[in-house]
Order: sequence, then C-alpha cells, then structure tokens
Amino acid sequence: MSWRRALAYAALGLALAIVYRSTAPPAAVVLSRSRAPEPSASSTPAIDAVHVESDGRAVHAVRSGELWQITQPAGGRVPSDLITALISAVLETPAEPVAADRTDVEEFGLDTPSARVTFNRPGAAPVTVVLGSVNAAETGVYGRLEGSPQVLLLGLNVRYYVDLVFKQAMS
Repeated sequence: MSWRRALAYAALGLALAIVYRSTAPPAAVVLSRSRAPEPSASSTPAIDAVHVESDGRAVHAVRSGELWQITQPAGGRVPSDLITALISAVLETPAEPVAADRTDVEEFGLDTPSARVTFNRPGAAPVTVVLGSVNAAETGVYGRLEGSPQVLLLGLNVRYYVDLVFKQAMS
C-alpha cells in the first residue's frame, strides 16, 4: 500500500469520526427516582366500606385504620391491597362515556349486571357501580353508576379485581 492510499484512509477515517461526533444522539438523561406526590386528602374520597356482589355471592370489607378487613363472608380472607386495588381501578382510572342517555342497556349487559360494587363514605350516600359485559375488543367492561342513565366503559382490570376478590374470599 502506498503512503498516499494510507493517508487517504486516515483522512476518510478522520472525516467519518467528525461526522459521527457531530450527529451522534445526546447521552441518555438519567431521571431521578423521586416519589410521586401523595394524593391529597381532598382529592381522594374517603371510603370506609366496600361491598361487592356477583352471582349471588357477596364480599363486604370495612376499613380498619389503613387496612381492609373482610366481614362477609365470615372467615373470608382477601388481601387488603386487593381491596385497595379494586377501589383504585374503579375510582382513579378514567372511564370513557359510551352512551349519554340509554334506556336499552341490554347490549351492554347492564340489564342483568355481572357485578355491583358499592362504596360507603362517611356522612354521604353510598355509591354503587353496576358492571355489565365486556366490550367487543375485550379491553374494558361496561358499567354505570346506579341511578344514572349514562353508560361508561371502565378498564377491564375492574372486572379482573372483582373476580380476584371472589376467588380469594371463597378459597
């Protein structure tokens, strides 16, 4: 190899290195692992009891301090964090409106609900969420607040947590 050829390769290598350095993506940014802010007491409604019904079965949980205790069925054992997850799935996950004013709720499975979840709040009327059938894409479950004509699409995890509550309580 001639010295001219070696010099051409060196110049080409230097040119490629300059192009690479000037077009390389920036170094990855390391995000700090700070905790998410705690929800304020005013943003999350205080729930002191949860009652779940499905297929003639019922599970009732009452808040005792920071934990949930199962009062029905007698001797039922459901992890406290599972009740917390159910509450979170219903109350903190956005629901998509499907129909504003429907009286023909058969297509959503709300004429014969698959489950009812009732939340008791101190000093307020209980709130009941009625669950219907799973949507066609199997990504959510239809539901509505009892007494309201509006049909909502809730996350499928709501149905999943209801099923888990009964599985744990009946085992």
